[in-house]
Order: sequence, then structure tokens, then C-alpha cells
Amino acid sequence: MRRRTIIAGLSWAAAGWPLAPWAQEQPRVAALWPFVDGGAEGRSLAHTFRSALRDHGRTTLQIDDRWGGADVERTRALAAEIVQSNPQVIFAFLNAQLSALSALTKTIPIVFVGASDPVTSGYVASLQRPGGNITGFTLYEASLAGKWLAALREAAPTIRHVTLLSNPNTEVRRGAFYSEALTTTGAAIGIETEVVLVTTADAIDPVVAGLGRRGDAGLIVAPGTFSEANGDRIVALTAQHRVPTVFAIRRFAHRGGLMSYGPDPADAVRRAASYVDRILHGEKPATLPVQAPTKFDFIVNLKTARTLGLTISSALLAQADEIVE
Repeated sequence: MRRRTIIAGLSWAAAGWPLAPWAQEQPRVAALWPFVDGGAEGRSLAHTFRSALRDHGRTTLQIDDRWGGADVERTRALAAEIVQSNPQVIFAFLNAQLSALSALTKTIPIVFVGASDPVTSGYVASLQRPGGNITGFTLYEASLAGKWLAALREAAPTIRHVTLLSNPNTEVRRGAFYSEALTTTGAAIGIETEVVLVTTADAIDPVVAGLGRRGDAGLIVAPGTFSEANGDRIVALTAQHRVPTVFAIRRFAHRGGLMSYGPDPADAVRRAASYVDRILHGEKPATLPVQAPTKFDFIVNLKTARTLGLTISSALLAQADEIVE
């Protein structure tokens, strides 16, 4: 395995923070996660969040984790409990969690990670000046769809059709966020594309089976709460039906997906912890700019490629940050 990291970020300095109004009491942060309680991925990111806050000197900070998984109604119920408990800051991971929380409070500061297109979605007034009680760190932008498609075509040159799998309940613009970039890139490189919306885990099976029967099709799995919860199922199905697949979420390339390309969520969580700390020091979310990812990883699973009968070009491998052998 080899690794190459490219980092380019927004630099800023903070000085002269005002004393926070709750400085004399024990501060409390609530975090809403799109994972099930006890799941390894969620626990790892929650540990990263705590560790980053400790690095900022928050050794006694109380953090209440809530685990909604992919259940939209449970996520809404947990959001209501969090807002009712009135913490000093709320942390929201991914769009569905922010959507549930933002509908309930305009006063409690919220720091998000992973909500794409926050201006169009109405969460903030602008990226540079959010203007309300919400700020944070995006993970995915619409143009990534073109990069996923191009990488899939280079890895599997015989594909003629690619489906982007999305969920309308937990993803941006009800699953249509990537449609334009997907269509434009597909037309440019001669690939038929479509976006398929699924609302239940069982609905994934016939989509992947249908692509497998075609024999010339690939799959892109859009990021979001739904794919976080069902990624392992998709990996198993695409292996069974021999469908080349690219994920946005990195761990699924390690678990058997052909490729992944996307930002490092742990890096974004660490950066979000710095915003939580600054807000606890008295700064306002309204003046903290929404920031884009600083770190993207392209991972290729050569073992999966061989299983699918694909020979990955040296040019594509040269672009990989990690190669799983």
C-alpha cells in the first residue's frame, strides 16, 4: 500500500477571543451521527472529535452522542431531544442530521460536517458569512460526479452505461445533486447515465442485479446517510453481480469496492472541532466561514479489479493515493 496526501486549505488566525457567557459553567456539546450506536465507523469518528477537542484544551467537555443511523424518523426525534436539552453547541454529521436540527432551532450554534450545497439548501446565507446559527465543513460538491464517472470509465473501458444510486430522503436536493455533472460528463465520454433513487435497503438488490445482467454497466454510489448505512450490502451485491463500482466513502474500497474517491471525513471532523472550540470561546457561527475539504483520497482495490477481470492502467494507478492489494 502506498499513500500520497495532497493538502491545500484555508488558513486563518484567531486572537483576542471574548470570554464566553458560559465560561463559568460546565460546557456541553451534543453530537448527532448517522451511524448505529456501537458501530465501528461512528465510534471512530466520535473518538476523533473528542481527541481533537482535547487538543484544544477541552479535557472536561461533556459530549452527548446520539445515534440515528439511517432512520429518518429516529433522527428527527433525536434532533428534538438535543434541541430540548439546550447544549452550548450542536455538532451534526451529514445532511440529514443538519436538516433535522436546523428545522428546530435558530439560536443554538450548530457546526456541521458533510452538508453539501448549504447556501442553496438555506442553511447559511453565504459561505464566507453564514449569517445565522449554522456553519461548518462541506465534504462533497456536485462536480465530483464527473470525476467518479471518468475514473470508472478508465478502470473499465468497456462500460457503456453507469447508474448513480441515491436516496431522496437523506441526500442533497432529494438525490438530484449530482445529476447535471453526471449527465454532462457522460455525454462527453460517450456513456449513458441515469440516477436511480432508492428508499429502502431491499430496493438496492434489483438495481445492482439489473446492472450485472447488462454486462456493460457500472455503478456510482452517492454519499450520504443511506450509503453510510448500506455500503457493505452494496459491496457484496456488486461483487456477486460483477459490477464495477466507485464509492465516495473511502472505507468501502478497503472492504471490496473497486474504487473510492472523496474527502477524508476524519480530517473534516478534526477541523469542525476547532470551530466548536472557537464558539465555546464566544465567537459566533455567523462570522465563521463554511470551509471546503482540504484532503481528497483516491483508492483503488486491485484485488477486486482482478476478480472483475479488469486490468487497471498504470496511468490510473499513478493517480491513486492508496492501492489495496
